[in-house]
Amino acid sequence: MCSNIQRLLPRIRKEFIKPSVRLFHDEFSSKVPLEEQRKKDKRTPENIPSARSIAAKYQVFRDVDSPVILDVDEERLLHEAGLTQPEKKDDLPDMYSGIDLSRGKSGVYEIEDLVTVLRLNSAINIFVCTVPKDIKYVDYMCIVSGRSVRHMRGLAEFVRKVYKMKRHPTDVIPKIEGESSSDWMALDLGNIALHIFSEKARAQYDLESLWSVGSEFDKEYNKPSEELVQLFEKHTIYLNDLKPLKKDGGSVEG
Repeated sequence: MCSNIQRLLPRIRKEFIKPSVRLFHDEFSSKVPLEEQRKKDKRTPENIPSARSIAAKYQVFRDVDSPVILDVDEERLLHEAGLTQPEKKDDLPDMYSGIDLSRGKSGVYEIEDLVTVLRLNSAINIFVCTVPKDIKYVDYMCIVSGRSVRHMRGLAEFVRKVYKMKRHPTDVIPKIEGESSSDWMALDLGNIALHIFSEKARAQYDLESLWSVGSEFDKEYNKPSEELVQLFEKHTIYLNDLKPLKKDGGSVEG
């Protein structure tokens, strides 16, 4: 009997006691398919801020930029020697790289410097023309478009900020006209008039034609100011042929 049981034990173990196998991929495989996970984690380009906008908000601090703090004895020795600790001039953020921050000769901005600033900030369809001297207005007219109201305001504020860095103390800081508008903003830079339009408003007003080929060829300038005026002009001949009625119902002969 015992011998029979001993012979059956290996078979019983094989049938009822199965080893638990744990594989490597069971521990680390994700329930979410890899392709779906990649799509989920991937950020769209419009959600990624540009390097220039990040530089405008944040500044990277480095040990080499930190000021040197002297102890009491070092300060006393420096004072007795009649010396002062040299001040470290802050490096300009990357947002100003490629921009000439010195004042221009014909104005705070030279037209080339303004175009550089506008290009670095992705202004759309930059248009520049000279203005006749006899008008005594400005030397140049500059017209650009923005992608959105936020982009338009960003262009105006950055141009104004660079102006403040370039100017002399006697130069008046320009005001942003139409700052609350969603279609048009402007800055009088002294020698340059800058207009920033939405694409829709720019096509409607067409300042390029007005300042480049003249008002006689500008459709917006020459069209009637009101639809009612246009209506009266269209029917002028008909209205002239009408004659007032007499009190008894007959018409008055001319």
